[in-house]
Amino acid sequence: MTITAPPRDGDPISVEDLDALPPGGVDGLEIEDGRLLVMNRCVGRHLIATQRLAHHLNEQLPAVLEAMPGFETELAGASPRCVPALVVCVEEATDQLRVRADQILLAVEVVSPGESAARDYIKKPAEPAANGIPTTWVIDIQESPLSLTVYTLDDTGQYHFTSLITGSYTGPVGGHEVTVDLDALTRSRQNEN
Repeated sequence: MTITAPPRDGDPISVEDLDALPPGGVDGLEIEDGRLLVMNRCVGRHLIATQRLAHHLNEQLPAVLEAMPGFETELAGASPRCVPALVVCVEEATDQLRVRADQILLAVEVVSPGESAARDYIKKPAEPAANGIPTTWVIDIQESPLSLTVYTLDDTGQYHFTSLITGSYTGPVGGHEVTVDLDALTRSRQNEN
C-alpha cells in the first residue's frame, strides 16, 4: 500500500508503510496492534523529567551505554514500532534511525496527564518483555510524590514488578548500579540548594 495522504490516529498501517513516511514528519508515531498511534508531544513536566533522567543516567553509566529520550524502537510482535520516553541502549545504536530490542537494556515510560495509565502500566511493559528487554521502568509524574515501578525480566521471559517506589531508587541498569532521586526529576530548580 502506498500512503498518499497523511496517516491518522487509528488507521491500519504496516511497518513498511510507517517506515516509508518521509523523515522529519510527525514525531511520536507508533504501531500498536496494527494501527497507527499518534502520541502526544512530550511537553512540560514530562519533558523535564525525561531530560533530567537521561542526564542522571548518563552521568552514572559507562561510555558504552547511552540514555536516549524519544528514540524509536524496533520490536517484534503486534506493536513493532514504539517510542518510549527513554531507552538505555548500547552506544553504537545512537547512529541508527531506530534502536533494536536486542540493543536496549532499559525502556522507560513516563505516565503523565492525557495519556492512558493502563497502557503505560500493563500494555507497554508487555511489549519489551516479549522482546527480551531486561528492564522497564514506569515513572508516574501525576502522583505526589512521584513513583517508580520496576519491571524485571526473569528466566521464563516474564516481567516481575516491584511495589511503587518513591523517594530514591538504586538498582542495576545493564549490570551497572544507578541511583535516581525521583523527586528531583520534576522539582523546581529554584528549590535546589
